[in-house]
Amino acid sequence: MLNLIKKLSLLFLFSLTLQAQTGLSQKHLISLSPEPSAQEISADTSIEVQYDLNISKHSLHKRAIVLTNVNHKKIKGKVSIKNANTLIFTPNEELGSGEYRVKVKKINLQDYTPNTRFKRFAKRFCSYFYDDVKECRLYRYASRVKTKPIKYSFSVDDNKPKIVRISLSKSNIQLNEDNTTTISVNAKYDDNTSIDITNSIEWIISNPNIISIDKNIITPIKEGTTTLQAKFNNQTTAEISLTVYKEINGYKLPPEPDPTINNSTLLGIDSNNNGVRDDVERWIFLEMEIYNGYEKIEQVIAMQEAKANQMAMIDPTNAYDKVHDVMKAALDCWAWYSHSKSLPFDDGMMKFSRILQDKSFNTKERLKTYWQYDSTLAGRVFSSTPTLKTKTQCEISIDEL
Repeated sequence: MLNLIKKLSLLFLFSLTLQAQTGLSQKHLISLSPEPSAQEISADTSIEVQYDLNISKHSLHKRAIVLTNVNHKKIKGKVSIKNANTLIFTPNEELGSGEYRVKVKKINLQDYTPNTRFKRFAKRFCSYFYDDVKECRLYRYASRVKTKPIKYSFSVDDNKPKIVRISLSKSNIQLNEDNTTTISVNAKYDDNTSIDITNSIEWIISNPNIISIDKNIITPIKEGTTTLQAKFNNQTTAEISLTVYKEINGYKLPPEPDPTINNSTLLGIDSNNNGVRDDVERWIFLEMEIYNGYEKIEQVIAMQEAKANQMAMIDPTNAYDKVHDVMKAALDCWAWYSHSKSLPFDDGMMKFSRILQDKSFNTKERLKTYWQYDSTLAGRVFSSTPTLKTKTQCEISIDEL
């Protein structure tokens, strides 16, 4: 019975001590920024409340500081802790001119002052119920003090120049996958001045798998197309297109087409409008077998013949023999290549053309269309081109390659 009375007495005494400890005035407050009733504060001002003790992170919440304008409209922003003992509220947008009111709600501070009377008492009290005093919740609270609410006001005199718009230094970017490039962001103000704000912006990339940006340096990750914007405060630049491409022997390749879309039509996709379907063009430069060691020459001849194959699908009726003429010109160019390089006389040219045809006419519809063209040549007799004249049939002078 005596022990119970003793414990109850200690509990009552603890309650009185706790009330005295949490009834803290603002003596732990060091400074407010902006100061109460301050005038001519800039529009990008943040609210700061500095204490002489560290702030307990567990007591922090997003409404610890509430900022309102003269019409009692709440200003949105972010509450955080700076340097352990400073509560800070950062508005999402710059403040306009006018009066503002600040309300700082009660928060807990951490008092690590050693050997305080309250802490000694809490330790004694908790020892009656816990073998390990640190497990006692009241003991842990013994090192905390609570502030009182704070209210004050300040004014903003926003006379500094305002940003009219922000813009990127480039409107369209074509970037080799092996290179990097730079870009900058410029802000134009209403006083007609301009400032480079590249180091202060946030990048918006629609497909971050294509590129990465570090400060103002754009680094390709893989082939593809994405869009790019810059954001500063609540303003964004116009959206620009950025394409990362592959280059082989100085030749810029088109992007890899979607197979389903590409094969859903007779002519497929020719994004660079050069007369060769994109999948065929990429195959020529990335996968095609080189027969006689002259890679650039055989790629040029293959592109010429691929254009002829595409023409056969555009005009399978072979009107005015135009398709046949370009088909024959491609074969004559191969003949000149064989002659000028003294290549062995074998079936290399026929094998070359046959594999290229398989790639060009790779669906039933395309193969059927080619047969339609081929049927226009049935029963006809054609003369061969004299060897020295075959040189003129090449679209590009292969002697210089």
